Amino acid sequence: MKKSINKYSILSMVLFMFFSSINAQESNEEQPTSIINMVARYLPDNNAVEMRFFPDKKSILYSGIKNGFVVERAEISEGIAVEADLKYIKIAEVFPFDEAQWTAAFSKGNQETKHSLNLAKDFFDNIEKQTGGKFNFDEGIKEMKEQKSKEDFEYLIFVMNAIKDKDVAEAIGLSYTDKSVQKDKNYLYRIKLSKEPKSAYKVVGLPFNIETSVNKKQEARKIYTVTGDKELSFLWEENDMVSGALVERKNNKTGKYEPLNETPVYTLGETSNRNGYKDENLTNYQWYEYRFYGHNPFGEKILFGSAKAMPKDLTPPKKPQLIKAKHEKFDEVLIEWNITDPIDSDLKGFIVARGETNDGNFQILHQNLLSKSTRSFTDKTFNSVKSNYYVIQAIDTSGNISSTTPAFVTITDSIPPVKPKFISGKIDSLGIVTINIELNKEIDLMGYRLYKSNSDEHEFSLIREGFSENDSIVKPVQIIFKDTVTLNSLTPYIYYKIIALDYNFNQSESSEILKVKRPDKIPPTTPVFKNVIVKQNEIELHFALSESEDVVEQYLYRKLKAEAPWELLSKLDNKLTSYTDKKLKQATVYFYSLRAKDDSNLFSEYAKPVVGKPFDNGVRPPIKNLVIKKDDKDISLSWEYEFLNDNTYFVIYKADKKGNLIQYKNTTKLLFKEPVGKETNSYAVKVFTKDGGQSKISNTVIIR
Repeated sequence: MKKSINKYSILSMVLFMFFSSINAQESNEEQPTSIINMVARYLPDNNAVEMRFFPDKKSILYSGIKNGFVVERAEISEGIAVEADLKYIKIAEVFPFDEAQWTAAFSKGNQETKHSLNLAKDFFDNIEKQTGGKFNFDEGIKEMKEQKSKEDFEYLIFVMNAIKDKDVAEAIGLSYTDKSVQKDKNYLYRIKLSKEPKSAYKVVGLPFNIETSVNKKQEARKIYTVTGDKELSFLWEENDMVSGALVERKNNKTGKYEPLNETPVYTLGETSNRNGYKDENLTNYQWYEYRFYGHNPFGEKILFGSAKAMPKDLTPPKKPQLIKAKHEKFDEVLIEWNITDPIDSDLKGFIVARGETNDGNFQILHQNLLSKSTRSFTDKTFNSVKSNYYVIQAIDTSGNISSTTPAFVTITDSIPPVKPKFISGKIDSLGIVTINIELNKEIDLMGYRLYKSNSDEHEFSLIREGFSENDSIVKPVQIIFKDTVTLNSLTPYIYYKIIALDYNFNQSESSEILKVKRPDKIPPTTPVFKNVIVKQNEIELHFALSESEDVVEQYLYRKLKAEAPWELLSKLDNKLTSYTDKKLKQATVYFYSLRAKDDSNLFSEYAKPVVGKPFDNGVRPPIKNLVIKKDDKDISLSWEYEFLNDNTYFVIYKADKKGNLIQYKNTTKLLFKEPVGKETNSYAVKVFTKDGGQSKISNTVIIR
């Protein structure tokens, strides 16, 4: 319920623009409304609610002062759901002072209060007096406007005094203190007129909600500072009940705060709640401290904020005048300038900067600031292929900068483009040549010249030029060239090269030669075999490869059966004249052929096949590690043979009485045993295979 009622219908104390618009023309509503605004606060020490109220229309204020105001109060409890259920009771009727009260007030007030009371009494005494006289049509409108302004000004002075001094508000009947409240209650107050005025206005007293608990402490406002040249500006939001501004500045010598204004500064603007103050004629780079006070609706002077700030020099030095910017030498651009600099100025020095555009990113050309007596600079780092714009900046001791307008320098270009490159070149079936070029990166690239020859050893002739116009906004550079050639020619290739040029006709180095092949329908010549040498485990092939000029690859094929397809054995280097096929199987027939491919992917015929069959010479490897042993019963022989298979057997040789080795026994194992004899025994072993092969006999072993 508490949140559904206008709890803070706060009367704005920034009334300057408010009261200047009080008598403005009403809207075209059927019955215009006049609002009686009010503001209140709880006084916990006195257990009372103090309030101030002001009608927004002057005529309604006059009526209230003359006939009195009624103060009504309602108590908000938990059971109340809507504002219509509230029950207001009349708690007081407020009138201005009578003559005796005015006299008493004058007698006890201080000088400032007496002055404010005098103004209020004068305003009160003249409320019902009518000014004006005879109406002259020629001067009447002007007189009416002047009278209106005078009345509004008097009204403004009255209201300002009522705000500033609580004694004035009480004397004029615009304040009331409710001493009948209870603690920790929620009240709603509103003000009505004691007597309905003879006016077209419908008078509405806006409710004001207040709780009789401890008031929130006045919070300091955030003071925003704007630094100026010999001046400081301050801004703040008037977001509480304190309005106007009385500003004090600390005297840096005495340490005391001194007032800067006697009349409060109020917000400018009918709806704005922002206020401000400007302090001028200060000394740059000196700290200043300020305190800001305002008045609340109850006539109290409140400190609402403080600030500390320093004005700074924001005035840039005189702008330099650029005298010269010229490419005078091959590797130098000379920049000269002048400046009308007063003797007592704070000029510190100069900066020279360069950019690629007149509104681009300018880069400083030196590490240290140029002295204030410098009037020229030589740039040796300018860009010879891009635009060069120069600016001269003057900087003072406070860092303020002034700058010349960017100046463009025309560079005398003697640097040619880099060596261009081809991307591709191709001739179609109609003889049309399409050549693609990789675009150079030079900004001043004008285009290319295309040259042609029937041989890379002949002189090249210019056949095409592709240049863009220098004064054109769009500058496309031709990178695709077309040419036509005859297809029926004895020379299979056409040769091209290009040269790049810039707008100063600097000419690049010639590109690498592009070799473009005419469309090819003739396959290369067929390679031929010259000799075949068959060995035990390999076949050695001798041949003459295809000698066609456009051959790119040559191939050697092999197969095991005459009717089987060829299988690629190896790609051959064009310089090879022989090839050895190794690790073949003995007694196996191998077929071989050759073929060539040109750069048009045309293949030659297969070479006439040749045949080879590795032969078996019958020699087998001997055994290894023959060992003989003897015990009480047997003599045993053992050996090793890594090629043992089902076709392998071993013959044991034994010495006879004359010492000759003769065949003795056969075995398929790697071991032989026999009983011990009385004679000395000598043995040897030989390998045999069932296909007729045999090894050398082993060394003889003897046992005694």
